[in-house]
Amino acid sequence: MPQPSMHVVILAAGDGTRMLSRLPKVLHTVAGRPMVGHVIEAARRLNPASIVVVVPAEHDRHRSALDGYPVELAVQDPPSGTGDAAQVGLRASGARGDNDLVLVINGDCPGLRSETLEAIAAEQASGDATGAVFLSGLVAHVNGESATSPYGRMVRDTDGTLLRIVEAADCDAEQLAIPEVNGGIYLFVSGVLERALQELRPDNSQGELYLTDTLEVIRNQGGRVGLCRHHDLAEIDGVNTRAELARAEELLRSRKAEELMLAGVTLRDPSSTSVDVDVEVGADTILYPGVVLEAGTSVGEDCVLYPNVRVARSRIGSNVTMYDGTVIEDAVVEDGATLGPYARLRPEAHICEDARVGNFVEIKKSRLGRGSKANHLTYLGDAEIGAGVNIGAGTITCNYDGANKHTTVLEDGVFVGSNTAIVAPVRVGRGATIGAGSTITKDVPADGLAVARSRQVIKEDWTSKHSPKAKKAREAD
Repeated sequence: MPQPSMHVVILAAGDGTRMLSRLPKVLHTVAGRPMVGHVIEAARRLNPASIVVVVPAEHDRHRSALDGYPVELAVQDPPSGTGDAAQVGLRASGARGDNDLVLVINGDCPGLRSETLEAIAAEQASGDATGAVFLSGLVAHVNGESATSPYGRMVRDTDGTLLRIVEAADCDAEQLAIPEVNGGIYLFVSGVLERALQELRPDNSQGELYLTDTLEVIRNQGGRVGLCRHHDLAEIDGVNTRAELARAEELLRSRKAEELMLAGVTLRDPSSTSVDVDVEVGADTILYPGVVLEAGTSVGEDCVLYPNVRVARSRIGSNVTMYDGTVIEDAVVEDGATLGPYARLRPEAHICEDARVGNFVEIKKSRLGRGSKANHLTYLGDAEIGAGVNIGAGTITCNYDGANKHTTVLEDGVFVGSNTAIVAPVRVGRGATIGAGSTITKDVPADGLAVARSRQVIKEDWTSKHSPKAKKAREAD
């Protein structure tokens, strides 16, 4: 018999009304990914033959958010419960007969690990479950917590045999007290699932087809349903409210912090450090409290990021120091550079090796060459700056004329005096000097000196004779 082919169906068509949001629930971001994206990534590690995400009729945002994920979207219209959603996904998956397997997962459990899915697959492969394997977990009895859990209850016979799953909305008081709950993950033999779905009926308070009812159907059809007990209910917690979204964020952030520390990264205060799941950080880098590293970011080795640094979608080299309050978005910082405090790199900024970007300096779509420095109160936009350039405090590249952006070029070794305005397009040649307080509107040749400032006029004894204060004193006399 050929090896079974695994197919994954992710249920993501729910309204998520308790989120009180115009954004579909499963598209809310958790640790840098859409909530359902975490589920997809966990499933991908099983190398399934297909991954189908079941979405609602209005799914343009789902398609946009999941662009780049190796999934197929299947539309559930109208929504008629999890059983109907599974049927939609099964048809789209390509799973066939009693040899293929179908893994059905709720799309709102971003904490899900691939190891848990592998454990379910191993349980099915053991041969004890001829029809399906369901995941369950335990809710602790603390101040009646189990009675308020939103999960379906696993109802067993007196001998421990699993009889059925009763959704929380349909439970009586005795059933609500059951601590064992449904984990929302199911592995079916494809043909068994297909036949069971055909027998479902909407005989419940919601008037929907419940996927969980397949348990009784499979048993009645002579199949066996296995149970995989999970020890960490937090991992399979569904997200239905903003508070639960925050708990999921905390869980994934904590996992990422643990992963980084085990890899040789120092987190001075893990609880206040936020690192998205796909961020890479090299060994011996130190992250101070309040550091935020967002999706698409990599940080090299031996870096120091001081408090309240934020980096998004950027590549940071090794031996980089970022002082307090520095913000970086869509930029590149090469080895040995120093930034901040309170520096800002905007999209397409490129800071070369050993360059320095200091206090309250903003750089946009500009390249700052090797060993160059802009240490104070400066704006550099649409600029190409060579190596060994010194940019004085208060320098501004005037790159926008009201309609178009223009480029400033400062070649290697240029010295720019403080409080200089460079009105682009301008090229300043290698080794040239610009005097402080200048407004530069024309190209400057290599090794030249450019001074462009108003002539200073001095009138002696003006204050004592002609100032408003002196006139007022004379009038008082």
